[in-house]
Amino acid sequence: MTKDNTILMVQRTINASAERLFDAWTKPDLMKQWFRASEKMTTTAAEADLWLGGAWRVEMKTSTGLTYPNNGQYKVIDRPNKLVFTWHPNEKADYETIVTLIFKKVSENVTDFTLTHEGLRNEEDKSDHTDGWNGCVSMLEKWAKTN
Repeated sequence: MTKDNTILMVQRTINASAERLFDAWTKPDLMKQWFRASEKMTTTAAEADLWLGGAWRVEMKTSTGLTYPNNGQYKVIDRPNKLVFTWHPNEKADYETIVTLIFKKVSENVTDFTLTHEGLRNEEDKSDHTDGWNGCVSMLEKWAKTN
């Protein structure tokens, strides 16, 4: 199957330091607290072997028991500015996309955050992932407010 290069972007200004947000994406104990697409989901697994080429994995579970496992490898680690990793939706080995996170310090406790997801196959995938990423970033914002 030919892979398209459909791209999505999510941008937010989040009330948290760039270091704190970077850690939220790379430390399993923190990932489990927020990394899911809605409040109706739970994060049942989170793993992160933070080195270039290291693996990461997150599994989200809906209230009805459906699971959404995703995994990949770290490609760029520049704490607290940039994180790039591959993304295999539902752990499909034959479907690899790239997620880039940019953390731009506005002030000590405010960060402009940009998530770019490249390599999606079509507009339906883009729409599904846009919904999911917006949900995840909303959960990250809520986590940052309360932790």
